[in-house]
Amino acid sequence: MSDKFTIEDLFIKIIPGGVIIGVTFFLFGSLIKFELIEGFDFFYTFLFIVFSYLMGEVIQTIAHELEWVINLFFKFYRPSEIFLYKNNPIVNNEVIRMKLLNFLSISPQSQLKYDKEYKELPLFRGREKQNEAQSYFWHLYTKVEDNPNIKTFNRNYLLVRAITICSIFLTLLLFIEGEEAMMIGAIIIFFLFLWRARGMAKTLVFKTVLISLREKNYENNNL
Repeated sequence: MSDKFTIEDLFIKIIPGGVIIGVTFFLFGSLIKFELIEGFDFFYTFLFIVFSYLMGEVIQTIAHELEWVINLFFKFYRPSEIFLYKNNPIVNNEVIRMKLLNFLSISPQSQLKYDKEYKELPLFRGREKQNEAQSYFWHLYTKVEDNPNIKTFNRNYLLVRAITICSIFLTLLLFIEGEEAMMIGAIIIFFLFLWRARGMAKTLVFKTVLISLREKNYENNNL
């Protein structure tokens, strides 16, 4: 429990929440009638951590709902919805893709569906949710989610995703305050972390696939 709080919550909730609270206080602190009382340093630190955590929860919730901003790089699909199709940007190695289809015990008839080229998937019109592909991914992920590499990478992805959303909030705050130079910096940070989040979302799915296949091979070699 302590490990989960000090690492996961610190990185993906307290840090993004703390950034928003800190910048908001920096910009609008003069409007708040608040005086620091000497000797209450620990209490103020405790309050800052608590409110940062709560704000981090809000940011993570909003980031989850706005994840389509990242998915726009994948024709507005989640990477876990398209990783089984031919020449997709996640698993673009055909040998690995065929091993994956066999590993998932997908019937030859069902495999025909995934023989469609990724570029043929519709962007908007006629689009269908890829619930089946998504379920296959969660089948893989639940088996390897405790792998240290997967846990670390997933935690880092959630952090980067939160920072991407934070940069939108910061842009709005700086626009309201008229800080044009800092606003431009926030916009640059948004695009940099958006591109980074795109790469990490793709890599998280690919790592899940590779580790799943590797562990399966390990099991077969030890039978």
